[in-house]
Amino acid sequence: MVVLKKKVTLLRGISIIIGTIIGAGIFISPKGILQHTGSIGMSLTVWTACGILSLFGALCYAELGTCIKKSGGHYTYILEAFGPLPAFVRVWVELLVIRPAATAVISLAFGRYILEPFFIQCEIPDLAVKLVTATGITIVMVLNSMSVSWSARIQIFLTFCKLIAILIIIVPGVMQLIKGETQNFKDAFVGKDVSVMGLPLAFYSGMYAYAGWFYLNFVTEEVENPEKLGKTYAERLLGNFSLAVPIFVALSCFGSMNVEYPLTMVMLFTGDIYSLLNFLSFARWLFIGLAVVGLIYLRYKRPEMHRPFKVPIFIPALFSFTCLFMVTLSLYSDPINTGIGFAITLTGVPAYYLFVIWDKKPKWFRNFSDRVTMLLQILLEVVPAEKNVS
Repeated sequence: MVVLKKKVTLLRGISIIIGTIIGAGIFISPKGILQHTGSIGMSLTVWTACGILSLFGALCYAELGTCIKKSGGHYTYILEAFGPLPAFVRVWVELLVIRPAATAVISLAFGRYILEPFFIQCEIPDLAVKLVTATGITIVMVLNSMSVSWSARIQIFLTFCKLIAILIIIVPGVMQLIKGETQNFKDAFVGKDVSVMGLPLAFYSGMYAYAGWFYLNFVTEEVENPEKLGKTYAERLLGNFSLAVPIFVALSCFGSMNVEYPLTMVMLFTGDIYSLLNFLSFARWLFIGLAVVGLIYLRYKRPEMHRPFKVPIFIPALFSFTCLFMVTLSLYSDPINTGIGFAITLTGVPAYYLFVIWDKKPKWFRNFSDRVTMLLQILLEVVPAEKNVS
C-alpha cells in the first residue's frame, strides 16, 4: 500500500501559497491591465475585483480541499463531480496548454528584463529576447537534470531576489504616498473609454498576478489537518539604482522556469507574453470555473458529504459565473489565441476515447499510454491514495 505522508504543516502550507502567488506575475500583469482598461482608476478597479475574486476562489477551494481529501487539485474535483471525461480533458489541457504556455510567459519576462539594462535608450529586439529566453530555459533544464540539491539551493536564492525586487518597488512607493505624492490619482478615470471586449483580457492579466492560491490543493493528502510598469516607476523614483529592478525581476522569473522543454520552446518562438497569457488563461479559468461549479453540484448531489468548512453559496456562484462569462467573452475579445486554446481543449475528447476507453490497444500503444499516464501524475502531483503492490 502506497500513501502520501502528511508532511505539509500549516506554516508550510502558508509558505507554499505565498511562494506561488508572489512571483513574476506581479511584474507582468500591470501593463496588460492598463492596456485593456485605459486609465489608472479603471486598472485599480480591475486589480481590486480580481483580488476579491481570487479570495472567493480560495474560499471555494478551501471547501473542496477539506471535503475531498485527495491530491490533484482541479482534476480531482472535476473527476468527483462530473466524472472521468471532463477530468481527463482537464489533464490533457494542462499538459498541452497551461504548463508550457505559463513557462513560456515567465521565461519571456526573464529574457526581456535581463536585457533591459543593455537597451535603455531603445526597444529590445524580439529575436534577442527569445534567444536569451531559450538559453535560460535550457540552463534551468540542465540544472534540474544534474542536481536536485543544487536546484533547491538556487531556488532559495532566487526567492530572496523575488522578494527584494518587490520591496524595491513597494517601499519607496509607500513612502511617496506618505509624503503626499498622489497626483497620479487625480482624474484617475480619465483616459480612453473602457471597452467591454477588453475586460476579459484585463481579467486574465489580473487573475494571473493573483494565481497560486489553488496550488496547495494539488497536495491535499500531504496536508496535516486540512480542515513593466515596475521598471518605469523605478526609473522615476530611484534614478540609476533602478537598473537593479530588472535584474532582480529577471532572477525572480528565472526561479519559476521549471520546464516542459519541447512544448515550451515551440510556444516561446510562436507568441509573445500577452498572447500566450490569453492562450493559457482561457483553459485555466475554464476548468477552475468548472471545478467550482462542481462544488455547487456536489452540495445537491451529495448533501451528506462531510464539509468541515462551508462557504455561503453565493461565493461559488459568483466566482464560477464570472470565470465562465469572462472565458466566453474572451473568445470574441481575442479569437485567435483563445480560439486555439478552445480547439486544443476539444481535442481532449477524442484523446480520452483513444487513450482510456479503447481497450483493445496493441502492446506498443499500451506501453506509450502508461508512460504518458506516469508523466501526467508527476507533472500534476497526482498519486493514488491507495495502491496494491504485487
